[in-house]
Amino acid sequence: MIVWNDNYGTGVKTVDDQHKLLILHINQLENLLKNQRPDSKDVSLFYTVSQFLEQYADMHFKFEEQCMESYRCPMHVKNKEQHAQFSDTIKRFNQRINAEGFSIEAFDELHRFTSSWITSHILRVDTQLLSCVKPG
Repeated sequence: MIVWNDNYGTGVKTVDDQHKLLILHINQLENLLKNQRPDSKDVSLFYTVSQFLEQYADMHFKFEEQCMESYRCPMHVKNKEQHAQFSDTIKRFNQRINAEGFSIEAFDELHRFTSSWITSHILRVDTQLLSCVKPG
């Protein structure tokens, strides 16, 4: 489970709230993975979470990129590059499960990827916004 803490703060409440929403969905995916024999309702939730991740990326990334640009954050370009990579990975994942069908293994890969990516990305890139929002 990913637990939000102050180290994830960017200084922009909307960005932080959106990150918390993403973490909530990643944690929901982890909870779903605890059941190795999901029923049809669980399988539907897996698909809902994966679709949310793709839609979230489109919405949140645009907002965050505009925010970084407006505050002239030096991580703006790197942020945009990493967002593009994340979006591409999620789109390819959704194409894969739509073509191949449901598998616990595939969603476990998705969970491992998103968990690792979000914590690394927020801590290394997004938090750089804090010094631009609140100059020392």
